[in-house]
Amino acid sequence: MKYLIDTDIASNFAKNSSTSLKLKMLENVNDWAISSVTYHELWRGLMQTNSEKVEEIVTSFLSNVRVIDFDEGDARESGRIHAELIKSGKQIGDSDTLIAGQAIANHLILVTNNTKHFSRIKGLQVENWMK
Repeated sequence: MKYLIDTDIASNFAKNSSTSLKLKMLENVNDWAISSVTYHELWRGLMQTNSEKVEEIVTSFLSNVRVIDFDEGDARESGRIHAELIKSGKQIGDSDTLIAGQAIANHLILVTNNTKHFSRIKGLQVENWMK
């Protein structure tokens, strides 16, 4: 596996909003997964909606993706990132810190549309498939 898909990309793919993103993800279907943190964020969003269509789309997406469980190594790396960002005064959200830590710990490239946000993290490789 080579890529970890961030929540914003997974959400866009699930909603089928970008043909170029869909093609890129299908071309690399055996090379990417989502974090259990992203799974949580998508499921949380689903629980906050009353749309049967959104529920069907997200449920279908989640049932067909590979999920990497967040483990102790991921937690240690995320903790290091969080501490560095606090020291530099450039904090990001907790979920983003967890996902970034998991990407680094597992030597994966993070695919996100929020490259500016994640560029604050040393050692994190980032690609944007929305462009």
